[in-house]
Amino acid sequence: MKRHFGAHVSSAGGLHNAVAAAVELNINTIQVHPSPPQRWNTAPFAAGIEAEYLSSKRGTCLEKVFFHAIYLINMATPDPQKFHLAKTSLANYLDLIDRVGGDGVIFHVGSMKDQPDEAQGYDRVVAGLNWVMERAPKGSRLILEVAAGSGSVIGDRVEELALIYSQLDNKAQVGFGLDTQHMWASGYDLVNKMEEVIETVDRELSLDKVWSVHLNDSKTELGSRKDRHENIGDGLIGMEALRRFFMHKQLAHIPFILETPALESIEGAHNEIGKLRAFLKGQ
Repeated sequence: MKRHFGAHVSSAGGLHNAVAAAVELNINTIQVHPSPPQRWNTAPFAAGIEAEYLSSKRGTCLEKVFFHAIYLINMATPDPQKFHLAKTSLANYLDLIDRVGGDGVIFHVGSMKDQPDEAQGYDRVVAGLNWVMERAPKGSRLILEVAAGSGSVIGDRVEELALIYSQLDNKAQVGFGLDTQHMWASGYDLVNKMEEVIETVDRELSLDKVWSVHLNDSKTELGSRKDRHENIGDGLIGMEALRRFFMHKQLAHIPFILETPALESIEGAHNEIGKLRAFLKGQ
Protein backbone atom coordinates (compact mmCIF):
# COMPACT_ATOMS: atom_id res chain seq x y z
CA MET A 1 0.00 0.00 0.00
CA LYS A 2 1.27 3.44 -0.93
CA ARG A 3 1.74 5.64 2.12
CA HIS A 4 0.60 9.24 2.19
CA PHE A 5 2.51 11.51 4.53
CA GLY A 6 3.80 15.03 4.70
CA ALA A 7 3.62 18.21 6.72
CA HIS A 8 1.90 21.47 7.41
CA VAL A 9 3.37 24.03 5.01
CA SER A 10 2.91 27.73 4.40
CA SER A 11 0.63 29.07 1.69
CA ALA A 12 1.74 32.68 2.21
CA GLY A 13 1.49 34.50 -1.09
CA GLY A 14 -0.94 31.98 -2.55
CA LEU A 15 -1.80 28.30 -2.50
CA HIS A 16 0.65 27.64 -5.32
CA ASN A 17 3.47 28.34 -2.85
CA ALA A 18 2.28 25.38 -0.78
CA VAL A 19 2.74 23.22 -3.88
CA ALA A 20 6.30 24.51 -4.22
CA ALA A 21 6.96 23.52 -0.61
CA ALA A 22 5.63 20.01 -1.25
CA VAL A 23 7.91 19.66 -4.26
CA GLU A 24 10.90 20.93 -2.27
CA LEU A 25 10.22 18.37 0.47
CA ASN A 26 9.22 15.63 -2.01
CA ILE A 27 6.04 14.84 -0.07
CA ASN A 28 2.65 13.72 -1.36
CA THR A 29 0.55 15.22 1.47
CA ILE A 30 0.26 18.74 2.85
CA GLN A 31 -1.87 20.78 5.21
CA VAL A 32 -2.23 24.54 4.89
CA HIS A 33 -4.03 27.55 6.32
CA PRO A 34 -5.59 29.12 3.21
CA SER A 35 -6.15 32.31 5.21
CA PRO A 36 -4.64 33.74 8.44
CA PRO A 37 -5.69 31.33 11.23
CA GLN A 38 -6.25 34.07 13.81
CA ARG A 39 -8.80 36.01 11.72
CA TRP A 40 -12.41 35.33 10.83
CA ASN A 41 -12.84 34.26 7.23
CA THR A 42 -16.41 35.33 6.54
CA ALA A 43 -15.96 36.48 2.94
CA PRO A 44 -16.05 33.77 0.26
CA PHE A 45 -12.71 33.12 -1.43
CA ALA A 46 -12.45 35.05 -4.68
CA ALA A 47 -13.44 33.25 -7.85
CA GLY A 48 -10.48 31.84 -9.72
CA ILE A 49 -7.89 31.96 -6.94
CA GLU A 50 -7.52 28.21 -7.27
CA ALA A 51 -6.40 28.40 -10.90
CA GLU A 52 -2.70 29.04 -10.27
CA TYR A 53 -2.66 26.38 -7.56
CA LEU A 54 -4.24 23.75 -9.84
CA SER A 55 -1.86 24.62 -12.65
CA SER A 56 1.21 24.40 -10.41
CA LYS A 57 0.08 21.08 -8.91
CA ARG A 58 -0.14 19.20 -12.21
CA GLY A 59 2.61 16.65 -12.64
CA THR A 60 3.98 17.05 -9.11
CA CYS A 61 4.29 14.59 -6.24
CA LEU A 62 1.39 16.22 -4.39
CA GLU A 63 -1.70 14.02 -3.99
CA LYS A 64 -3.40 14.83 -0.67
CA VAL A 65 -4.25 18.37 0.43
CA PHE A 66 -5.91 19.36 3.68
CA PHE A 67 -6.93 22.75 5.05
CA HIS A 68 -6.73 23.50 8.76
CA ALA A 69 -9.57 25.79 9.77
CA ILE A 70 -9.02 29.02 11.67
CA TYR A 71 -8.46 28.83 15.43
CA LEU A 72 -11.31 31.17 16.41
CA ILE A 73 -14.06 28.64 15.73
CA ASN A 74 -16.16 27.53 18.69
CA MET A 75 -19.28 25.73 17.57
CA ALA A 76 -20.61 25.58 21.15
CA THR A 77 -20.54 29.33 21.80
CA PRO A 78 -23.79 30.90 23.02
CA ASP A 79 -22.78 34.18 21.36
CA PRO A 80 -24.96 34.54 18.21
CA GLN A 81 -22.43 36.66 16.31
CA LYS A 82 -19.46 34.39 17.00
CA PHE A 83 -21.62 31.35 16.19
CA HIS A 84 -22.51 32.84 12.81
CA LEU A 85 -18.88 33.80 12.12
CA ALA A 86 -17.74 30.26 12.95
CA LYS A 87 -20.31 28.64 10.67
CA THR A 88 -19.58 31.00 7.80
CA SER A 89 -15.82 30.56 8.11
CA LEU A 90 -16.14 26.79 7.93
CA ALA A 91 -18.53 26.98 4.99
CA ASN A 92 -16.06 29.14 3.04
CA TYR A 93 -13.23 26.70 3.68
CA LEU A 94 -15.36 23.78 2.52
CA ASP A 95 -16.20 25.68 -0.65
CA LEU A 96 -12.52 26.27 -1.41
CA ILE A 97 -11.38 22.73 -0.56
CA ASP A 98 -13.91 21.50 -3.11
CA ARG A 99 -12.66 23.97 -5.72
CA VAL A 100 -9.08 22.74 -5.35
CA GLY A 101 -10.08 19.06 -5.23
CA GLY A 102 -8.70 18.72 -1.71
CA ASP A 103 -9.22 16.05 0.91
CA GLY A 104 -10.80 17.81 3.86
CA VAL A 105 -11.02 20.72 6.27
CA ILE A 106 -9.65 19.81 9.69
CA PHE A 107 -10.97 21.81 12.63
CA HIS A 108 -11.24 21.98 16.42
CA VAL A 109 -14.88 21.79 17.49
CA GLY A 110 -14.52 24.32 20.29
CA SER A 111 -15.09 24.60 24.01
CA MET A 112 -17.81 24.87 26.63
CA LYS A 113 -16.00 27.71 28.41
CA ASP A 114 -18.77 30.27 27.75
CA GLN A 115 -21.60 27.76 27.59
CA PRO A 116 -23.58 27.52 30.88
CA ASP A 117 -25.32 24.31 29.87
CA GLU A 118 -23.28 21.43 28.40
CA ALA A 119 -26.30 19.70 26.85
CA GLN A 120 -27.25 22.92 25.10
CA GLY A 121 -23.62 23.23 24.02
CA TYR A 122 -23.70 19.90 22.22
CA ASP A 123 -27.05 20.78 20.65
CA ARG A 124 -25.46 24.04 19.46
CA VAL A 125 -22.53 22.18 17.89
CA VAL A 126 -24.81 19.76 16.05
CA ALA A 127 -27.10 22.54 14.81
CA GLY A 128 -24.12 24.55 13.61
CA LEU A 129 -22.50 21.65 11.79
CA ASN A 130 -25.78 20.67 10.17
CA TRP A 131 -26.09 24.27 8.90
CA VAL A 132 -22.56 24.15 7.51
CA MET A 133 -22.96 20.77 5.84
CA GLU A 134 -26.26 21.74 4.25
CA ARG A 135 -24.27 24.35 2.34
CA ALA A 136 -21.16 22.25 1.70
CA PRO A 137 -20.34 21.16 -1.86
CA LYS A 138 -20.80 17.43 -2.40
CA GLY A 139 -17.07 16.97 -2.98
CA SER A 140 -15.97 18.51 0.32
CA ARG A 141 -15.22 16.78 3.62
CA LEU A 142 -15.17 18.09 7.18
CA ILE A 143 -12.81 16.51 9.73
CA LEU A 144 -13.41 16.78 13.49
CA GLU A 145 -10.06 16.70 15.28
CA VAL A 146 -9.32 15.13 18.65
CA ALA A 147 -8.36 17.92 21.06
CA ALA A 148 -5.68 18.23 23.74
CA GLY A 149 -8.16 18.67 26.58
CA SER A 150 -7.24 22.04 28.06
CA GLY A 151 -10.01 23.80 29.94
CA SER A 152 -13.50 22.73 28.89
CA VAL A 153 -12.50 21.85 25.32
CA ILE A 154 -14.75 19.56 23.28
CA GLY A 155 -13.28 16.43 21.75
CA ASP A 156 -10.50 15.50 24.16
CA ARG A 157 -12.30 12.18 24.42
CA VAL A 158 -13.21 10.35 21.23
CA GLU A 159 -16.59 9.55 22.74
CA GLU A 160 -17.46 13.26 22.57
CA LEU A 161 -16.74 13.40 18.86
CA ALA A 162 -18.74 10.20 18.38
CA LEU A 163 -21.71 11.78 20.19
CA ILE A 164 -21.64 14.80 17.89
CA TYR A 165 -21.26 12.66 14.78
CA SER A 166 -24.19 10.42 15.77
CA GLN A 167 -26.55 13.42 15.59
CA LEU A 168 -25.41 14.88 12.26
CA ASP A 169 -27.69 14.77 9.23
CA ASN A 170 -24.86 14.43 6.70
CA LYS A 171 -22.54 11.75 8.03
CA ALA A 172 -21.08 10.81 4.65
CA GLN A 173 -19.04 14.03 4.38
CA VAL A 174 -17.89 14.17 8.00
CA GLY A 175 -15.01 12.22 9.51
CA PHE A 176 -12.35 12.45 12.20
CA GLY A 177 -8.75 13.48 12.64
CA LEU A 178 -6.33 12.12 15.24
CA ASP A 179 -3.37 13.99 16.71
CA THR A 180 -0.80 12.03 18.68
CA GLN A 181 0.19 14.96 20.91
CA HIS A 182 -3.42 15.88 21.62
CA MET A 183 -4.31 12.31 22.45
CA TRP A 184 -1.30 11.92 24.72
CA ALA A 185 -2.14 15.16 26.52
CA SER A 186 -5.72 13.92 26.93
CA GLY A 187 -4.59 10.73 28.63
CA TYR A 188 -4.36 8.23 25.78
CA ASP A 189 -1.19 6.26 26.53
CA LEU A 190 0.42 5.66 23.16
CA VAL A 191 3.58 4.30 24.76
CA ASN A 192 2.21 1.51 26.93
CA LYS A 193 -1.35 1.01 25.68
CA MET A 194 -1.24 1.70 21.95
CA GLU A 195 -3.33 -1.30 20.92
CA GLU A 196 -5.97 -0.38 23.50
CA VAL A 197 -6.04 3.21 22.21
CA ILE A 198 -6.44 2.11 18.60
CA GLU A 199 -9.20 -0.33 19.59
CA THR A 200 -11.01 2.53 21.37
CA VAL A 201 -10.74 4.78 18.33
CA ASP A 202 -12.04 2.00 16.07
CA ARG A 203 -14.92 1.19 18.41
CA GLU A 204 -16.03 4.79 18.94
CA LEU A 205 -15.23 6.42 15.60
CA SER A 206 -14.36 3.58 13.17
CA LEU A 207 -10.92 3.67 11.61
CA ASP A 208 -12.58 3.91 8.20
CA LYS A 209 -13.84 7.34 9.25
CA VAL A 210 -10.44 8.56 10.44
CA TRP A 211 -9.34 10.67 7.48
CA SER A 212 -6.17 12.29 8.84
CA VAL A 213 -3.52 11.92 11.54
CA HIS A 214 -1.31 14.68 12.90
CA LEU A 215 1.92 12.98 13.98
CA ASN A 216 3.60 15.01 16.72
CA ASP A 217 5.70 14.36 19.80
CA SER A 218 4.79 16.07 23.07
CA LYS A 219 6.59 18.58 25.26
CA THR A 220 4.29 17.69 28.16
CA GLU A 221 3.50 14.55 30.09
CA LEU A 222 0.69 12.02 29.60
CA GLY A 223 -2.61 13.57 30.66
CA SER A 224 -1.17 17.08 30.93
CA ARG A 225 -4.15 18.56 29.02
CA LYS A 226 -1.72 20.96 27.34
CA ASP A 227 -1.36 21.43 23.57
CA ARG A 228 2.44 21.55 23.23
CA HIS A 229 3.91 19.89 20.14
CA GLU A 230 7.51 18.64 19.97
CA ASN A 231 9.69 17.33 17.16
CA ILE A 232 9.51 13.60 16.44
CA GLY A 233 11.60 11.69 18.97
CA ASP A 234 12.44 14.75 21.09
CA GLY A 235 9.41 14.60 23.37
CA LEU A 236 7.75 12.41 25.98
CA ILE A 237 5.97 10.09 23.55
CA GLY A 238 9.30 9.27 21.95
CA MET A 239 10.65 7.94 18.68
CA GLU A 240 9.77 4.29 19.19
CA ALA A 241 6.11 4.82 20.06
CA LEU A 242 5.64 7.26 17.19
CA ARG A 243 7.34 4.82 14.84
CA ARG A 244 4.98 2.04 15.93
CA PHE A 245 1.96 4.32 15.50
CA PHE A 246 3.06 5.50 12.05
CA MET A 247 3.78 1.93 10.96
CA HIS A 248 0.65 0.36 12.51
CA LYS A 249 -1.03 -1.73 9.83
CA GLN A 250 -4.53 -0.55 10.82
CA LEU A 251 -3.53 3.06 10.18
CA ALA A 252 -1.62 2.62 6.94
CA HIS A 253 -4.53 3.90 4.80
CA ILE A 254 -4.65 7.26 6.60
CA PRO A 255 -2.62 10.33 5.49
CA PHE A 256 -0.14 11.44 8.20
CA ILE A 257 0.74 15.11 8.62
CA LEU A 258 3.56 16.56 10.72
CA GLU A 259 2.89 19.71 12.78
CA THR A 260 6.17 19.92 14.69
CA PRO A 261 8.18 23.03 15.67
CA ALA A 262 11.05 22.15 13.30
CA LEU A 263 8.79 22.78 10.30
CA GLU A 264 9.39 26.50 10.71
CA SER A 265 12.57 26.12 8.66
CA ILE A 266 13.08 24.20 5.44
CA GLU A 267 16.07 22.41 6.96
CA GLY A 268 14.00 21.36 9.95
CA ALA A 269 11.17 20.19 7.71
CA HIS A 270 13.57 18.04 5.67
CA ASN A 271 14.85 16.52 8.92
CA GLU A 272 11.38 15.72 10.25
CA ILE A 273 10.23 14.18 6.96
CA GLY A 274 13.47 12.18 6.94
CA LYS A 275 12.43 10.53 10.19
CA LEU A 276 9.24 9.21 8.56
CA ARG A 277 11.20 7.94 5.58
CA ALA A 278 13.51 6.15 7.99
CA PHE A 279 10.49 4.52 9.67
CA LEU A 280 9.36 3.16 6.31
CA LYS A 281 12.85 1.77 5.65
CA GLY A 282 12.85 0.02 9.03
CA GLN A 283 15.56 2.27 10.46
